[in-house]
Amino acid sequence: MKVGQRLFLAVAPAVLGLLLVAALAYWGRYAQTAPELVVVLAAAAAVTSLIVSWRNTRYVVHRVERLAGGTGWRETRDKAPTPNARRDALRDLGIRVPDPHDGHAARSDELDDIEATVEGLKSEVTRARDEALKEKSDALERARDIEGLLQAVTMRFAARTQDAQLPLHILLSSPFGALNENQEEMLGAAMSAVDSINTEVRELQKLLQLDRGELTFVTQPINLAELLRPALTIAAARAESAQIQLRPVISDTAPRVLVDAVHAQEAITSILTDAITHTDKGGDLVVDAGEGDRSHVRVSITRRPATAASLAALPLEMRLAERLLGAQGCTITNDGSVTVIELPSESASHVER
Repeated sequence: MKVGQRLFLAVAPAVLGLLLVAALAYWGRYAQTAPELVVVLAAAAAVTSLIVSWRNTRYVVHRVERLAGGTGWRETRDKAPTPNARRDALRDLGIRVPDPHDGHAARSDELDDIEATVEGLKSEVTRARDEALKEKSDALERARDIEGLLQAVTMRFAARTQDAQLPLHILLSSPFGALNENQEEMLGAAMSAVDSINTEVRELQKLLQLDRGELTFVTQPINLAELLRPALTIAAARAESAQIQLRPVISDTAPRVLVDAVHAQEAITSILTDAITHTDKGGDLVVDAGEGDRSHVRVSITRRPATAASLAALPLEMRLAERLLGAQGCTITNDGSVTVIELPSESASHVER
């Protein structure tokens, strides 16, 4: 039963008393006798009202004392804090508590204590919320500073790698004299390392552009086979050099997908390259692309057999691929041997419209 209902029941004796007074005034005149039934009912109603009123009043009093930190409940009497300890704790929180020696405080009751405590807690909640908002603002500002610093570093890094690529390329072409085999191997390794650094720096730059909202996407419908053709061509060359059999199965009846072709092809190429890297030599890489549910086109990449490294931490190019596809409403799942890419289909947009 709610407190409001209990308080309404506490008013019932007054209403009953008014009715009893009216009944006694009617039957209490000279030479008139109140019916015995009315007297019995009045007595029973008065006793019942007294019991109900007492129980409800006692319940409300105990609840108020409990909220005020009193010792109304017998089972919590030993655990309740003393008034001085409770007052000191509230003052530590910055909550004003009336001094019991003050004349005004001596006249305060439990509701005054509850009101003071609630007001103090409200101020504490407001202060904690303001501090949390300030900390969030500071964290966002620090994140922006770090992003700006990373952007500047990657730009400078890209410029330095480009400066190193040209001399290495000139030395490899050897216009100043013939190079022996060891020299060519060392220069080739250096050139390959510089190219890898340049690629990773550019990928990091693109990730930063995604975070800063500087990368634009032009979403257009494109045929599934046309979308996968460049990525499959690159993957076929890399699979052949890795002695892996690439087996593409592309549906001709699948609906067109709604993506940015350039960014989607870049991401799918990175995913296929990673899948080739994590497939055992002599294995098969099956690419099955076709209609999934009514709102997506599904591309499944199965590695048979898959190396244990396929479940390791994602490299930078895979993180970029996931972000590029995720920004276009695509999803990627990987269970270690099968990677599933779900692309939004054109038919889903027609259904929504």
